Amino acid sequence: MFDDILTADFIQASRVLKVSSPLGEDQLLPERMKVDEGVNRLFEITLHVRAKREAVKPEELIGKLVDISLEIRQGELGEDGLRRPFNGLVTDLEEGPPVTRGLRSYTLTIRPQMWLLSRRSDCRIWLDMTSIQVLETLFSEHGLPQPDIGFLQNKPPAQGYSVQWQENDLDYLLRRLEEDGIFYWFQHDKGIHRLRVTDHQIAWSKASASAEGDDTVRIAQGSSDRNHITEWMRRFSYVPGQRVDADWNFETPNFIPRSQTPSLVELSGNAKRELYNYPARAADYTEMERVGKLRAQATQADHERIKGQSTVRVLEPGRRFNPYEEPHPEHKYEEHVITRITHWVVDRSYETTENQPEYINQFEAIPSRIPLTPHRTTKRPRIEGAQVAIVAGPSGEEIHPDKYGRIKAWFPWDRRAKKDGSDTCWIRVSQSWAGGLWGSQVIPRIGMEVMIAYIDGDPDRPLVTGVVPNTNNPVPYDLPANKTKSVFRTNTHKSKAWNQFNEITFDDATNNEELFIHAQRDRTEKTRNNFTSRTDNNYFSSVGRNAMVSVRNNYEQVAGGNYHLTVGGGFTTEALLPGQLTGHFGVREMGYYLNSTFETSMTGGNYVVECSSSAYMAVGGNKSESIIGFQYANIGQDLSINVSGDSILQVAGDKRSTIGGDSVDNIAGRKSILSNELVKIIAGKSFIVMTADGNITISGKNVSINGEETVTIKAKRVEIN
Repeated sequence: MFDDILTADFIQASRVLKVSSPLGEDQLLPERMKVDEGVNRLFEITLHVRAKREAVKPEELIGKLVDISLEIRQGELGEDGLRRPFNGLVTDLEEGPPVTRGLRSYTLTIRPQMWLLSRRSDCRIWLDMTSIQVLETLFSEHGLPQPDIGFLQNKPPAQGYSVQWQENDLDYLLRRLEEDGIFYWFQHDKGIHRLRVTDHQIAWSKASASAEGDDTVRIAQGSSDRNHITEWMRRFSYVPGQRVDADWNFETPNFIPRSQTPSLVELSGNAKRELYNYPARAADYTEMERVGKLRAQATQADHERIKGQSTVRVLEPGRRFNPYEEPHPEHKYEEHVITRITHWVVDRSYETTENQPEYINQFEAIPSRIPLTPHRTTKRPRIEGAQVAIVAGPSGEEIHPDKYGRIKAWFPWDRRAKKDGSDTCWIRVSQSWAGGLWGSQVIPRIGMEVMIAYIDGDPDRPLVTGVVPNTNNPVPYDLPANKTKSVFRTNTHKSKAWNQFNEITFDDATNNEELFIHAQRDRTEKTRNNFTSRTDNNYFSSVGRNAMVSVRNNYEQVAGGNYHLTVGGGFTTEALLPGQLTGHFGVREMGYYLNSTFETSMTGGNYVVECSSSAYMAVGGNKSESIIGFQYANIGQDLSINVSGDSILQVAGDKRSTIGGDSVDNIAGRKSILSNELVKIIAGKSFIVMTADGNITISGKNVSINGEETVTIKAKRVEIN
């Protein structure tokens, strides 16, 4: 009971440390505190308290903001005095043993709300966003106060395609800020802490309200007095004389982007030492220069550092201060800024009657003329091996490349993917080879499953290395039944039918080897010089409609056996230039089969058909020959003409027949010889002459007239010698 009364008397008024928490006023009594804070780092406060309650539930503190204040100057009676605020989020609560007077000890770990970004990881594509836009987006998604970006001097460029790959939000954000040379620190007020980001030393803060606007700090080496810098050690480090950065841009293959940035720090021999970086993640010379400058600034900040110790409670990260020495005013110090500081505070007033708190800090500082451009220390993720992706594109389209043959694709790990290509980058496609307007060109189509590799393992640099089948896009032929086939089959653009395609297939089945070529519509071949086609066995060519062979010079066909040509319509052979059109057949027999008109036309030259053996022509309809000039036929053996109907021969001039042997006419019916002038039959010295005027003369050495029954001679006058 007595302990409870004493405990109730414990309050934080007039003490060096005060805590305001969701538990209520004076429910937590701070005894010790360690604060580690700095530029380009999250602060961490370790606070040891005594709780007036027997048990503190974790949900009462963890995830909630608390305020801590450090006494700077005591106030008058009844006044609070001047205090420096700290604000943060309780992330850990450690329960300690009971202590005197019914109190229990607890240890609180307090961090910035920005630390919550480390509690969420993701695989995510950030498209066309700057690092500042990423910062604002993530803070908004996590419900954090928006950062102070008012001191940015140069707006960072947007990255067209950036992947957060199996990283927590904090790591991804920090590496984006580091790439753009943006540094940050936290500023505290009661009830809130806010992130300040900048890329320039102009943003270093002035003296805080806790310092009452006074930025001077006294250096008193070895002193134990309050508000003095008791240790001041200036250290210089060797830094390389230059940085060289390079990268590759496929759009400028004849020029490798490279920059050489000299250090602003000149040291003996350091011009010979350089830091070379590849890939620098810069696509052109301008971006390469920007990257090189940022990396050089980060190295410059390593050259000159101050390490010190003090009892000055108003020193804060990112704030300027001017050190001075009273005994030695001739010692001049330039303005500096705190880059890191660790505070230790101890208050034993809850255990002893002596109210003499202990405070000390250790700090690092740099001249305020130098920006604390960060090194790229946050590890970039790497993707080893290949990944699966699905080709993407706008609705209603099937093939969606750009002028380089690049495609869009969405990834199964991307939970936000729209799957239409609008939220991803153009991805280059590996081909079997690529030359100057020559090589191979195969564009993966929307919906196909592709394999993605990453250049240098960089998630921001994907490359399509191949296409793989799946149940939506199976192989062209059933397997393993067609395992001997090597197939390249396309599909008609936007066709829904399975049988509209072009194809080349190599079948290596034993004794059934085959090369199969299928053209869905047109097929075009062009040979700039010789073209040779050889078939060792049978050759068959079928044309559904028309066929045309155009030969600029000579055309020759040689058949070792029979040659048959069947024409269902007209047949025309035409020589357009003076010369000869020759059909030369070294065969035993040649046949033409015509179901309609057969026409041979010769322009300005001779037409010769020569057969070493028989020639045969069968005509299903009429056959007509029109010869303007002379026709000559030379037959080495017999000539046989078989006419199923009438035979008509019309000659405009003379007709002569020369027969080396006998001539026989075998006529089943009648035979008539009609002449408008003269008919003469001559056999050696004998002849018969019939003239148009009606005279008939029969002359011979001996003339015999033999009638088996009757011989009749009628005339007006009969003369017998």
